[in-house]
Order: sequence, then C-alpha cells, then structure tokens
Amino acid sequence: MTDAAPKGSPSDPAEPETLNPDLRQAHDGDYAEDQHGSTPMDTISVKKNGAAVWPVIWAVVTIVLVAITLFLIFG
Repeated sequence: MTDAAPKGSPSDPAEPETLNPDLRQAHDGDYAEDQHGSTPMDTISVKKNGAAVWPVIWAVVTIVLVAITLFLIFG
C-alpha cells in the first residue's frame, strides 16, 4: 500500500477548487473580542410556578394511543 492520497482528494493541488468558491474559509479582520454579544442565559426568563399542563396532555394522549393499539391488536 502507498501513502499517497487518492486522486481527487482535497489535498491534491492539481484539482480545481470546490464546487462553490464562495464557501471558502475566510477570516474577518474587523472582528475583535470586545464585539461579543450577551449570552442567552443572561436574558432568559422562566415561569417559576407555571401550570404543568403539557405533561398531563402528553400522558393522556399516550395512554389513549396505547389503549387503541391494544384494542386493535387483541380486540
């Protein structure tokens, strides 16, 4: 076996560029570390004592679908 890369691999300089040359990797020289935005966890708001309605709805739907499935299999 040889260590040469197969023809058409990205490391082969004789091959043409990628299909879309606009997707080349580039470095933004204007960006600086002080341009970071706020982290999402700093601005999140959660209802502390909200009603837990969705877990009940999912439980009811699951029980109904299991009952229908058992009826169709054994009924």
